[in-house]
Amino acid sequence: MGYIYDTTVIDWDREEQYNNKKRIERILNDTEDDENVAALITIEEADYVLKNLSTPTPYKSSKDTLFSVGDIASSYSGNIYELYRVERIINEFRNINITATEYVGKNGNVYIRISGHAGVRTYLNATRYLANNPRIIYMGVGTQGMNSVSTGGVRFAIVFSAAYRVVELIFRDEYDLTNFFVNITMDMAKLAIATQVSASIVGVLTTLGIIAGGSVIIVSVGIFLLGVAISYFLYKLDDEFKISETIIKNLKSYRDKKPETPYHPDQFFTQWGRLSRG
Repeated sequence: MGYIYDTTVIDWDREEQYNNKKRIERILNDTEDDENVAALITIEEADYVLKNLSTPTPYKSSKDTLFSVGDIASSYSGNIYELYRVERIINEFRNINITATEYVGKNGNVYIRISGHAGVRTYLNATRYLANNPRIIYMGVGTQGMNSVSTGGVRFAIVFSAAYRVVELIFRDEYDLTNFFVNITMDMAKLAIATQVSASIVGVLTTLGIIAGGSVIIVSVGIFLLGVAISYFLYKLDDEFKISETIIKNLKSYRDKKPETPYHPDQFFTQWGRLSRG
């Protein structure tokens, strides 16, 4: 009885490729949750995945996300300074029924009368102060006090903006002197507009008697919220219409290039002659 042998030659490389393909298809078609998924990707794709895993903001690195937060803080730096004053007043008075009334005395001096029992307060422990009293100025009570706090907020915002933009210039990618000067100029413009509008509104309210004689805490919180609203409006205006970005883009696009003229030795002798005569 004879035997029949199978003499078919198996291509083991091709067989391995086929088996791998089947395993991959089985993994991809698996509907069960499995966190251990492997994929062969390029370096660019890996960079994209890592960036999106390390930051909640897609398409941005952690450094860009940090600077985007800094941009927002720069727009509200004056409000951050104002918040410190509001905290001082709330900790000092702790009662919305306490009022501060500004009036002119018989001697022509401007006074501020504070209602309520003075003994419960730790810093303003009297019922009447001159409007230019250092304690009143420090707490930001009255017209002169609010103006002093506003001036301090402006100084703080200028220093904060300048320091932050310098840090951007040093560490931020694709950030040059054009970005630096445009951004710091826009910060100063927003600050000037916010300060002027806020001072005008507060002046009108004081003239109408709405602020005079009002609750110290309510007036302070109201002025603070007014400043935040103005800063938010200016920030959204710049963000919506891309004012800063448009200015930077146009300055970079239309930057005049000096024409290259060939140097000739006669130019040196001409300049030398002018200097020797001058």
